[in-house]
Amino acid sequence: MARRVIVVGVMASILAAGAWAADTAGGARALDKKLIEYGWDVPFADYVEANIRAMEKRPFDGLIFKLRGGGRALVPWAWKTAKFEKDFEACKNIQWGRFTDNFVVLWAASDQDWFNDEHWKAIEHNVGIVAKAARLARCVGVCWDPEPYGTNPWSYAKAQHRDTKSFAEYEAMARRRGAQFVRSIQGELPKAQILTFFQLSVMGRLLKPMDPKERAGNLSQAGYALLPAFLNGMLDAAKPDVRIIDGNEPAYYYTDSRQHLAVAHTIAQRGLLLIDPKLWPAYRQHVRVGQALYIDQYFGLRARKVLGHHMTAAERRKWFEHNVYWAMYTSDKYVWCYSEKMNWWKNRGVPPGCEEAIHSAKAKLAAGKPLGFDIKPIVERVRERQRAEIRSRLKMRTATIHRMADNVAKPKIDGDLAEWTPKAKMAPLLPLAAAAQRKPAPTQAWVTYDAQALYVAFRCTEPNPKKMSIRGEKHDQDVWLGDDVEVQVSVPGKTTPFYHFMVNPRGVTWDAIHGPSSDLTYNPTWQAATRVGADHWTAEMAIPWAAMKMTAPKPGTKLRANLCRQRRQGSELSAWSVMTQGFLEHDLFGTWVFK
Repeated sequence: MARRVIVVGVMASILAAGAWAADTAGGARALDKKLIEYGWDVPFADYVEANIRAMEKRPFDGLIFKLRGGGRALVPWAWKTAKFEKDFEACKNIQWGRFTDNFVVLWAASDQDWFNDEHWKAIEHNVGIVAKAARLARCVGVCWDPEPYGTNPWSYAKAQHRDTKSFAEYEAMARRRGAQFVRSIQGELPKAQILTFFQLSVMGRLLKPMDPKERAGNLSQAGYALLPAFLNGMLDAAKPDVRIIDGNEPAYYYTDSRQHLAVAHTIAQRGLLLIDPKLWPAYRQHVRVGQALYIDQYFGLRARKVLGHHMTAAERRKWFEHNVYWAMYTSDKYVWCYSEKMNWWKNRGVPPGCEEAIHSAKAKLAAGKPLGFDIKPIVERVRERQRAEIRSRLKMRTATIHRMADNVAKPKIDGDLAEWTPKAKMAPLLPLAAAAQRKPAPTQAWVTYDAQALYVAFRCTEPNPKKMSIRGEKHDQDVWLGDDVEVQVSVPGKTTPFYHFMVNPRGVTWDAIHGPSSDLTYNPTWQAATRVGADHWTAEMAIPWAAMKMTAPKPGTKLRANLCRQRRQGSELSAWSVMTQGFLEHDLFGTWVFK
């Protein structure tokens, strides 16, 4: 689902008022913001020691570096300190100059057991080693990447003791471990800046008003289910001067300054919804807003074709400068700049205009000047260019939809597909064009109709039914965050508005009308039923024509429509009439000819 960000107008004024402070001469002084480099070019401590003078010619205020002894500190065995002696020596010898804010990195993937005290004794030892290296290097703190490149310690759905331990029990233990984690850091760095690549910024869909039981249920199914509890534990134990920066990794993809402004509010205010109310003062004291940049996205360096691939060199530089400016403007202090297909320190693959864009954005901020251009028309122009290029490779489908004979009983909406005839069978669903190289799990659909309703059925091949991600337990909850199937039907003669119906493997439904202004309050009467088998799941729907404010189509009538499936395993999106990147691209709907 596309998500539109709504920003309260006063937010910009508040941020602007707090962004600048007068100096003693009555003028404006620069924002106290720091741009930190990190990527696949992350250097070892000894490389920094040997090359720091050349490295400081790059347009950053600091960097993140790693240790040769290791960085996956949450492994359940104690590191041998001797492995880090050369790292410690290199750290002591780094002669920082212009780079004032530097960090040592540690990563989160782990096979540790949250309930095993011996594991956590080892982890405390390991984290302490990284913190010691940061102290010896005179770093401001450590960089903590919660993303699990391997076993995910944050998932309750895949937790080791899920059958015997409740989510609440896991949360309590993760909170205890978060306190141990931060104590290990501040034992070496009492005023540590803990730059995390994300915290509650990735929980936006849970940071809105809802029943607490519903929030807890949705959180327990999330991939980062235990991350908020771990943060609560960090707040339990953090010393007064420790700061925890939510680095907001989703900012990689922003195309509008309002997204930067909105997430600052999300982190600072809405984040409290996942924090123990007793810790709200501590959250306000310790947590800070950070932002992120992704050079490969802006300059089209990624293997997967993204917006940057469709831009001119000048447009890429503009997009990057825009995001540098607003990321630094809206952060409390730190912005981290990520890249993969380039190396700043060895001057390999640095895109033309990249460094100049950073200098330009930072100079405008330092002088208290506006950015000076609007990125919106550039992004809109490039998106249309991207869609046109993809559309040129697509062939929108047409299908004949056969009416059921009057003497044939309409399908029973029970999830059993035995009654569906070959005449109702549709061509199989195909992967979206943006991921055409992937082969999704097969999905077969059937469509038919009578005077009362449109009938749709799906058979979704599913090799691992127990691993399906199923979201929502009541009608109109966030079904679309998990596995589901979807039907879209446009009004006669147009592609918008169109009616949108979803059902997940649990049989929970969702509906809306989309158009120039979407209506999410649309709540018609229709039927859906599902069944889950050993290697597949099925869905049946009966959608009355009256629910779509139309009469049964006469022979020859054409409607624009589509059938879609989301399979969270492998991030698979497939459709009967191929879309480019999402399911709401109504101009790419296929055509149903009713017979």
